[in-house]
Amino acid sequence: MRIAVYCGAHLGSDPAYQEAAKKLGDWIVENNHELVYGGSKLGLMGAVANSVLDKGGTVTGIMPNFYKTASASILA
Repeated sequence: MRIAVYCGAHLGSDPAYQEAAKKLGDWIVENNHELVYGGSKLGLMGAVANSVLDKGGTVTGIMPNFYKTASASILA
């Protein structure tokens, strides 16, 4: 099953959020599911994705083109 997760691109002020994101990622892999998420390497989205990847799971990031364009112009 593919599970979609969209959450903050920031970690927030409470470390419990980051721990919950990691546990969710672990659960996804342990139950043979795949993650579909907002595509960011940052914050809670990154924490979930990294947790899945660290355990060898499958991750698909979805990022709208206008975010890619905006990011490219900022980094140029």
